[in-house]
Amino acid sequence: MRRAPARLAEIVVTAAAFTTGCSFSGSGDRGQVSFDPRPLSAALVTSVADTARLREQEESAVADCMARRGFRYGPERTMVSERAVTTNPYGLLRKEQARQDGYGVVGEILSGTGNHAPPAAHHSTGWTKTLEGTHVEKFTLSTGVVLTYRPDGCAYQGREAAYGPGWNRLENELEGLQAAVMDQVEKDGRYINALAKWSSCMRKSGYLYDDLQAPRQELARDIKSTGGSNRALRSLGRKELRIASDDYVCECRVRLHETVYEAQRDAEKSTLNDSTRADLRRYQTLKRKALGR
Repeated sequence: MRRAPARLAEIVVTAAAFTTGCSFSGSGDRGQVSFDPRPLSAALVTSVADTARLREQEESAVADCMARRGFRYGPERTMVSERAVTTNPYGLLRKEQARQDGYGVVGEILSGTGNHAPPAAHHSTGWTKTLEGTHVEKFTLSTGVVLTYRPDGCAYQGREAAYGPGWNRLENELEGLQAAVMDQVEKDGRYINALAKWSSCMRKSGYLYDDLQAPRQELARDIKSTGGSNRALRSLGRKELRIASDDYVCECRVRLHETVYEAQRDAEKSTLNDSTRADLRRYQTLKRKALGR
């Protein structure tokens, strides 16, 4: 896998950074405990290297399916954004991330990893239908969300072949469960209170942000005003590092990481049951088997 050629502070973030967050005193002999809270005990998180391997297997399985039906499918080159894999889903920052890569907004542009070529559009109707499928079915997730899918398409069947029967539905179920846990966390009074304190802390540093995504949204808007100028982007990147560093300090000061961890723990207690825990174990088993092939 080709690594990103540029970082705001010449750093490549890896999955090892998952354990680095704000620290606070734990009990017993644990001493300082670091938190980078992720839903479902990070069960859906896969390292950058493993993500690349799994995607390659998916693409190969799709190509095999297409070939059996008389169509040529060139597997897409697997490009895995390290930022996409390692970014905390709640928007919390890690110390080294904040100081060296900020939010990854400008860095993604400078590295070129944010520019992906669109899928080829010159294929025949038959090729497209074979890949995407034509028979539409629906199923309702345990969270109540209704999804549509095409089980006759090679995109669907390739993933089933790569991981095992039932993978597509299982993954969607767990992603829906993860979203439900996060939604519960973000409605928790403790989280709302800590976020308000974070906003107040940021205001004292000169920033008017109401939520953790606001800095990212502001930077995304600012990028448009650079006109793609490398010099302007690097200047904006320095601003991003300053904001992210102040952001991280405020997150730690108001114990936002710990609050999310505690709220998430309670949300999972009320959300998970024997059936969903069995689904999580099956998901991890299927993924391990796929990686072992």
